[in-house]
Amino acid sequence: MTKKQLIADNFSPEKGDLPQRRRTENLPGGLYYFEDNLETGGVLTANVITSAGWLLEFLKLEAGEVSFMSGTEEIRPPFTELAIFYPSFTFTRPCFKNVKAQLRGIAGEADLPPQFSKRPFVFEANFNSAPKNAAEIVRILESSREVQFVDAKPKASLLSLKAKKLIDENYRIFPSIARIAARLKVSHAHLTRQFKHDFGLSPNAYLHQIRIADATFRLTRGEPIIDVSGDVGYNDLSRFYKQFRKSTAASPGFCRASKK
Repeated sequence: MTKKQLIADNFSPEKGDLPQRRRTENLPGGLYYFEDNLETGGVLTANVITSAGWLLEFLKLEAGEVSFMSGTEEIRPPFTELAIFYPSFTFTRPCFKNVKAQLRGIAGEADLPPQFSKRPFVFEANFNSAPKNAAEIVRILESSREVQFVDAKPKASLLSLKAKKLIDENYRIFPSIARIAARLKVSHAHLTRQFKHDFGLSPNAYLHQIRIADATFRLTRGEPIIDVSGDVGYNDLSRFYKQFRKSTAASPGFCRASKK
């Protein structure tokens, strides 16, 4: 497998295609549970960008190594059984080197305690303890030990953080990047340069990424494609299809079918 797609949120690897899940299950409270086998030949580095949904993954490594880039630092968890928590609206950059692993995950939009809402982190966890409801998720997060924060861009500028927050809060209603720049009292060009310097992509590209992240989660829960397109801010269905393929290398229909 050359590409790993996080069904809950947008996961943008550098090449490959979307795999089918080994097992999926829709749980009460809008939660989505999945199981998969992860196997990478060589090195796979990816950008994980979450939208309104969060994701908790459990990995049981049989071979290989998992690491995370945080700024210029490479973080290597010293565990063979680990959990990775990706909060809403965060950037994470994991790297999988010759990995063979079992994977379990759960995703949702249910409210979690605020201390878990800002930074992605990895910790040692029992692979067999993958939760099936929000209460169990909170229990696992609260009992986590040896936590390592793995946000990809921990030192972004205040300007970029303010712009990101405005996009996060308004991505479903097509926020104008030019209008955001004006509100922050900078030029559109300056905001774009600074945002790209801090996050590695333009504000407009980030807007599309979190929309597709939201769409991916909704599609895997079985929601109709036309409803999802409008709900995440695309009134033009053909544009939604084009942007979805560009971001995931798969069609919305394939993503929706993958839950089966």
